[in-house]
Amino acid sequence: MSPILLNAAMTICFVAGKSGGHLLPCITKAAQIKQQYPSAELYIFSSGGDLDKTIIDKHKNLQHYIPTTLDNPPYQQLWKLPFFAIKTAWYFCKSFYKLYKLKPQKVISFGGFISIPVCLAAKCLGIPFEIYELNVEPGKATLFLAKFTQNVYTCFESTKKYFPKNTCVHFDYPIRFTANDKVFAREALLDKYNFSPSRKTIVILGGSQGSILLNHVMKETILKYPGLRNKIQIVHQTGKSDPFDYAALYGEHGIPSQVFGYHEKLQDFYNLADLIISRAGAGSLFEIKFFGKNCITVPHETANTNHQIKNVLELQVENPEQFKIIKQADFTPEVLHEQLKNLF
Repeated sequence: MSPILLNAAMTICFVAGKSGGHLLPCITKAAQIKQQYPSAELYIFSSGGDLDKTIIDKHKNLQHYIPTTLDNPPYQQLWKLPFFAIKTAWYFCKSFYKLYKLKPQKVISFGGFISIPVCLAAKCLGIPFEIYELNVEPGKATLFLAKFTQNVYTCFESTKKYFPKNTCVHFDYPIRFTANDKVFAREALLDKYNFSPSRKTIVILGGSQGSILLNHVMKETILKYPGLRNKIQIVHQTGKSDPFDYAALYGEHGIPSQVFGYHEKLQDFYNLADLIISRAGAGSLFEIKFFGKNCITVPHETANTNHQIKNVLELQVENPEQFKIIKQADFTPEVLHEQLKNLF
């Protein structure tokens, strides 16, 4: 089956949840389609969380937003599974009704559990759906849905081995920045954020939801190694779940800083960065590659997945000097201090 042909008067539904890693490339792809087909009607199914709503509200390419309170399966709290199954069935029915009314040309999934009821509803209605997989190793939702469709779009070449029965189509990761975002006046940017040209700029990116590990190791490094304090300035994406006041910490020790829970327009900080410390979500990695910055990656690992390690290993083949990997079990203030000393 070939990819579904588009036309100017089309309707397309997107589904993505529940993180910026799914949502931002989805919105970028929607913007690309809207630019090519200005009359297209674009809808999005996503979670009803504050972060999703904040991101979507800023993008007028998606005229319609169809939220849900559906979260990921509660594998660690099995007693909640019956209630979760009821919520999933309800969202399937809601999706079925919405898709029946909208009659879109196709549904495009960018992953997350929420994509399962939406895409299955589309399947029942005879509406084709396509899967966009952003990581080297597909998530459980994507692997499940691949059984019900033909086309899977992948941005890593090695991802194809996970879909032997599908038609895999390469696509470039939908970067939300353009070449113009790399054009800047360094002195003006430093002045804008009250930064010093004599200090090294460290950018810490924990993803849209932040990283407690990166936050705590950076804090302990500042406290343990006072010699760093007059040499660096910090841009720190802390996420919204960490209550510690990092801005106050940096201010107390005379370190210029920009601290935020979530920031959508990171191009200024990418441009200023002398070093980036980041998790290894596909979005962050491709953006760091786009801006050509050196990066220490600390891939997120759990008992169930290490897909972030596979992401950065794949990019490291092409860019061995740009990406350095430190496993999260080895990421300590002592190790970070040694890495920061290399900047000077």
